[in-house]
Amino acid sequence: MASVATLEILHWNDVHGRWSGLARLSARARTIRESARHPVILLDAGDVEEGSVRLSALTKGVAGWRLLGAAGVDAAVVGNGGMLRYGIDVLPDYAKGLGSSPLVCDVELHGRPPRGTARSRLVRAGDLTVGVIGATDYYPQYDIFGLSERGRVTAVRAEADLLRRHGAEVIVLLSHCSLNADRAISWALRGKVDLIVGGHSHDVLDEGDFTQGIPIVQAGCYGERLGRVAVDVSPDKEVSVLDVRHDEVGNDWPADQRVLDELEACERDLDAWLDEPVGKLEEPVDWNELHDSGIARLTAQALLATHPGDVGVLVAGHCTGGLPVGMVTRGDLWAATSSPGNAATATMAGAALRAMVRKGTSESYATTVPRTFRGRPYGALHLASAELRADELVVGDAPVQDDRRYQVTGSDLELSIYGLLVEVEPDDLVVHAPAILPELLEDYLREQHPPGA
Repeated sequence: MASVATLEILHWNDVHGRWSGLARLSARARTIRESARHPVILLDAGDVEEGSVRLSALTKGVAGWRLLGAAGVDAAVVGNGGMLRYGIDVLPDYAKGLGSSPLVCDVELHGRPPRGTARSRLVRAGDLTVGVIGATDYYPQYDIFGLSERGRVTAVRAEADLLRRHGAEVIVLLSHCSLNADRAISWALRGKVDLIVGGHSHDVLDEGDFTQGIPIVQAGCYGERLGRVAVDVSPDKEVSVLDVRHDEVGNDWPADQRVLDELEACERDLDAWLDEPVGKLEEPVDWNELHDSGIARLTAQALLATHPGDVGVLVAGHCTGGLPVGMVTRGDLWAATSSPGNAATATMAGAALRAMVRKGTSESYATTVPRTFRGRPYGALHLASAELRADELVVGDAPVQDDRRYQVTGSDLELSIYGLLVEVEPDDLVVHAPAILPELLEDYLREQHPPGA
């Protein structure tokens, strides 16, 4: 007579660049896998990336996915930490780092999964086959990349049916959608999905949530907890979630040497990339956090050169340092700005442009601290091909006319409502993804100030 099969599912979510915590989680997971008498799989529920962490920012999140691969993660879902900042072109690199395709079933590009991703995958766990489906929160900014949202319930149910036909005995939804979203869809997934492993909302569910349509688990954030779920599969394929608990990571926990070795390799690769020369300057470019920042003006000029218009605009908060005289390396440039902002263009009436500049150059705006810059202020709005003369805005050599329309180039911050400079986004706003500000500035330096000059 066939016996009950036991499966353990280990999981974490929202590491956000806490590499030491990830290394400790990985060591604990590896110990469990090596000592267990039952099959064990390891899942990541999204957002290993973190824009405020140097290694993550400068590799567009790729380093984190390389560490997930070193940790032996069996499946990971696409979060918002990388795709929202850097677009969809990074996803194949995430797949290469992980060793398998990141999962997402409810976001599509022309009716298909974005390149480098898969909607689901089968994971072999001893004698069991586990089907893992990915789902992620959809942001309006994804429209810029040509993405569209697929109905989550419909998408997950369809994948679950497909995985069952291919032999999956256990179905897990790996969700980066938030606890509230997971609860909302759980009732519609009964009979299709056995467990939701969640993320995005940073909830700590020490004993799981068994009050919904199907069990839901989530393990907080920042590499502080390893989630553990015990699952039994009966001879007639009935799946039961028996136990949910967390192992809390202590700073005295050992770290996984494989993850530490890969971290060193990521740093070496990054250093080599940053050492490459990208330009040569005859004089240094200064930086100021609030006003009169040479690097902000230079970046505004780069934007305007890339996407020509009447005026270029950029707030100082995109920049964090100046550039040296002489040879400029990529490392110098990314120290000056690692902003993930994209170029944006729109037309504005002269009156609206004047109002934007008046607000953007005010002290109250310059000192406003938004979430966007993680503790740093917006800084003043800097201009290219325009200036204020005795409080009069001049574009080219002519004062701005209220009834004339001007082609404005900036980033997606200045020309969207998120930058607080426009109350309504222009109807013809175009965000030019996926290139980000340091990449645009590098292209400009190579053309205007080539390193070989």
